[in-house]
Amino acid sequence: MISRELDTLNRAGAHSGYWIRNARVPQALIHQGAADHRARNASQPVPVALKLRGERIERIAPEALDDGSPGIDLDGGLLLPGWVDAHTHLDKGHISPRAGVGGGGLLAAIEATWGDVPRWTRDDLFMRMSFSLRSAFAYGTRAMRTHIDWEQPAAPLAWDVAQGSRQEWAGRIDLQCAALLPLDLFADVRMAEHVARSIAACGGVLGAFVYPMAGQRQYIEQMFSLAERFDLWLDFHVDEHLEANVEGIRAILDAARGREMGGRVMCGHCCALSVAPDEVVRETLADCAAVGATVVSLPFTNLYLQDRRAGASPRLRGIFPLLEAAEAGVRVALASDNHRDPFLPLGDLDPLQTLTLASFASHLAQPLERWSSTVTTTPAMALNLPWDGVLREGAPADLVLLRARDSTEACSRWQADRMVVRAGRFIDTRLPDYRELDSPPVSADTLASGAKR
Repeated sequence: MISRELDTLNRAGAHSGYWIRNARVPQALIHQGAADHRARNASQPVPVALKLRGERIERIAPEALDDGSPGIDLDGGLLLPGWVDAHTHLDKGHISPRAGVGGGGLLAAIEATWGDVPRWTRDDLFMRMSFSLRSAFAYGTRAMRTHIDWEQPAAPLAWDVAQGSRQEWAGRIDLQCAALLPLDLFADVRMAEHVARSIAACGGVLGAFVYPMAGQRQYIEQMFSLAERFDLWLDFHVDEHLEANVEGIRAILDAARGREMGGRVMCGHCCALSVAPDEVVRETLADCAAVGATVVSLPFTNLYLQDRRAGASPRLRGIFPLLEAAEAGVRVALASDNHRDPFLPLGDLDPLQTLTLASFASHLAQPLERWSSTVTTTPAMALNLPWDGVLREGAPADLVLLRARDSTEACSRWQADRMVVRAGRFIDTRLPDYRELDSPPVSADTLASGAKR
């Protein structure tokens, strides 16, 4: 619940403004001219004070000015722009209690999910998507891209429901919808054109599951041709396996280079690069950097599914080589991916938790100080959001405030006491109760009216 002190600041922010004092911001997330960077190590956050007025950042200074405005003292805590979660699956979220977990790897998860699809009524989908968006909002997420399974020429029900959620959450979470199509759908040119036109009509993203198959390059070229024709951005699930076969991402990079469309491309998973020969990894990462494509690493789902065998501990972890990618200049993001479904029976759409897990799985030193751009500014640019997430005067006042002062504090304890500012106002960060999902879903209209409150 919003405390009396924060409620007072909310009222002041709409009029005279208020200060957030004694905050610390990772250097990559603040405009170079906005604060004093002198004599600071690149790994050390910048001490700043921000004045918020209305929905914007009015002033950034080394210290708060004595202008009579009220404020809150963060006491050296970290301040970050709102999270951007670039790869999720809202259509599948929260079905694991009834669908099970499959007990195996990727194919078993797919089978268990398809077994639950008959239960995906409009009300069921809206209830689960709304629950997920409420959770993400409470954690501080300001933008999200969800993939929606799309198997037939006609748009699936989940796509229609997601479009409704997108409208319902406008102004709170900027929700993008990416169609997750089977790659061989592009063998039928007329069908593929029809689907691409439908996606473009509602501002969606064209996506596909790319796996080793005959005609792979031809189908990928067809996707790029349609994206060029209908002005679409592209998002791929690619090489989500542990074979030393990276032809999927190679084909995507070649097509992007030939059409100069790399900035519109996101590639998710890329697990094959975790087992490919070093020379292949270096060449692929260099090409990815040159093309300008963004790779989104998904540690939760990949750690759970890759090398999963009954009765055996995993040996291969399937994590995209983050350190080598950063060294090569690749644009890298981290994202939640699945949550409480057969692909990952855990997870709650908290990008800070994703960053923490990645720091363990990929040995990321100082994740908040050095890698927080992977859940803020980099995905913001990859999703072509109006604000790139860099803190500057005049930028949106969409912030996450932590009492934690560095990564050793932020990644050691769950940050349950975080504060979230949206459009200059502190929001209620209580999470929805899972028991809400136990009851049969009420109508989508009723849930929508409740979400507005």
